[in-house]
Amino acid sequence: MEELLQQTKQQWKNLRGRTYDFLDVIKQEDLQKKLPFPASQSIYYQLDCILGTTETITDFIKTEKKTKWHCSLPNEVLDMPIETIKEHLRKSDHVLFETLDNVNLLTMQQDNTSPLQKYMELVEHESHHHGQLINFIYALDLPIPESWAKIWELKK
Repeated sequence: MEELLQQTKQQWKNLRGRTYDFLDVIKQEDLQKKLPFPASQSIYYQLDCILGTTETITDFIKTEKKTKWHCSLPNEVLDMPIETIKEHLRKSDHVLFETLDNVNLLTMQQDNTSPLQKYMELVEHESHHHGQLINFIYALDLPIPESWAKIWELKK
């Protein structure tokens, strides 16, 4: 079981590491950018959703109680420093790992899912937003993080 936990945490470090890599290559003013269609949300919105889902699912794994979606970042504060967003993400990583350390990944919870299943939902969600951010990269001519270019063979 310890090996499964370590592999799970390493997989998250790799995935979330790519989120940090994206934040390292964009500029502060990029956070407010949207895709060129009316229903588009901002890059900040994508990051807010990534963080809020991490916090919400981690709480669910920890307490086995479904809670309303919540995020520690304020909604659409487009001038928030990128470093502040990273700090919130790092805190959520710490809480996620602490939570995973204190549960059995394979134990069925009250809703007939395991912590591992909830974790996989979190992975799917973060990956979905990476796909969304790739659309921003190409549509808005943003830089491609090296780790993204490598794993998904992205080119300009």
